[in-house]
Amino acid sequence: MTLGVQSVGRLVYHPVLLLVLCSSFVHLTLRTQLGATEGPLMPQSELRSDFDLLRKWLEEAHAGLYRYATKSEMDHVFELERAKLAHSMNKQDFLAVLAETLAQIRCGHTNVTADDDTLTAMSKSRKFPFRVRLEGKRLIVLLNDTKSDATIRPGMEVTKIDGKLASAIAKRLMQFEPADGDIVTGKRMHIGNFAKSYWLYLNRADQFTVAAKDGLGRQVVSVFSGVTDEERAHNQNPVNATVLSRLMNLDWVGDRNTALRFLEDPKIAEIRIRYFLGDDFPAWLETTFKSLKQKGTTDLILDLRGNGGGKDMFGALLVSYLTDKPFRYFDRIEIRTLSPTFREHSDWIPGFEETLRDGTSSNPEGGYLATTKLHPGLSEQSPSEHAFRGRVFVLIDGGTFSTAADVCAIIRHLRRATFIGEETGGAYYGNNSGAMPIVTLPNSKFRIRLPMYEYWNAVSGDPGIRRGTVPDYLVPTRAVHILLGHDDPLAMVRKLAATALE
Repeated sequence: MTLGVQSVGRLVYHPVLLLVLCSSFVHLTLRTQLGATEGPLMPQSELRSDFDLLRKWLEEAHAGLYRYATKSEMDHVFELERAKLAHSMNKQDFLAVLAETLAQIRCGHTNVTADDDTLTAMSKSRKFPFRVRLEGKRLIVLLNDTKSDATIRPGMEVTKIDGKLASAIAKRLMQFEPADGDIVTGKRMHIGNFAKSYWLYLNRADQFTVAAKDGLGRQVVSVFSGVTDEERAHNQNPVNATVLSRLMNLDWVGDRNTALRFLEDPKIAEIRIRYFLGDDFPAWLETTFKSLKQKGTTDLILDLRGNGGGKDMFGALLVSYLTDKPFRYFDRIEIRTLSPTFREHSDWIPGFEETLRDGTSSNPEGGYLATTKLHPGLSEQSPSEHAFRGRVFVLIDGGTFSTAADVCAIIRHLRRATFIGEETGGAYYGNNSGAMPIVTLPNSKFRIRLPMYEYWNAVSGDPGIRRGTVPDYLVPTRAVHILLGHDDPLAMVRKLAATALE
């Protein structure tokens, strides 16, 4: 969670139902082909100074810099990306270089945010006027954010934008998206914020020629003006009315962070947790599971789709309600440095260095190991007296990240659940997060989230695996079914639960 370096929680993004090119020449050629617009140029000296400083900070403090790559492999990445800075460059191109560099670390918590001026300009600029979902190589329209144009409707596939294949554009944007290991489900969900990514990395045009086709293959091509963030937020295009109504019906939780309902009272219950956050979260868990125990509920559906994470110990607390035996949550937490040189360039909390020194021990393999004094998640965890002992079904997808992914990993390790949906966006063996200072590059003013804790979950298996928790029943969420108001993964769970009850 980006709450400063004192935080040991992890959080990334909201649920999404409503939601390396090597050479400088090739990189800029693709940008030109996609219609990128130029802006004020940064001198080469400033570009390389920022890049070299970022590399220094990453090498000294990023907990998982070499988690999925050797040092020599990352050195090669840095050299290739730096070579792109062979001349003056606008901020948009520099942002793309940094994003692509960080993405190759394969850490979903490591990302770059543009400077305030760029973000303000993006908010006010007219951007791509459709909200889309990436399925495989296809961009499917979820909502039409034009004022009243109905040429392209929800459910249609965007095939070209300004003459370029939509699949090629999506593939290029994927290269800027951070993700744990080799997981792609989370990247695809991030592309759902297509208008923002397209504007930041590829094209700042305010008008778009869009080609699309419907389910019968009928093609349409039209020119659309972009929309601002304010216009998008207040969009009332009638073409979206039916879809929005169906989406509202799917979202039974509303604006609540946690919710409980019974699909078959009292036998089958469903819990929805959006984030592992909130002062009332522990009390809500106790009340909820006490109720399930009193009612004699036999089957529990735990919906963690789109759950971007939150506080570590809230995740451990949830697991304690799903097992009747003591368990380990984190195996270890590795830290590279206790006194990073970027402190004056970040939101470093005064006194945190002392907290780190007091809560770590020397790691024989280099760096430091967190102790239980720094993080209680390293201690053995006790089961709750109200632990649920029935069948557990967990709904997961690419938005199940960070703490939510840790919960899934531990539950899978304890063999306490059946998983349905798509692979989690967070890695099975752990991630890099915890203390995540935001460092600011002095010339570009770009901000980088830099995780200092390398978490290793207390699970068995091969720690070299670079994937998330894989579902027992793969049930992808398809745009066409969302638009019809169908929740296929939940339907599968209900079928499994009903069968188990027979």
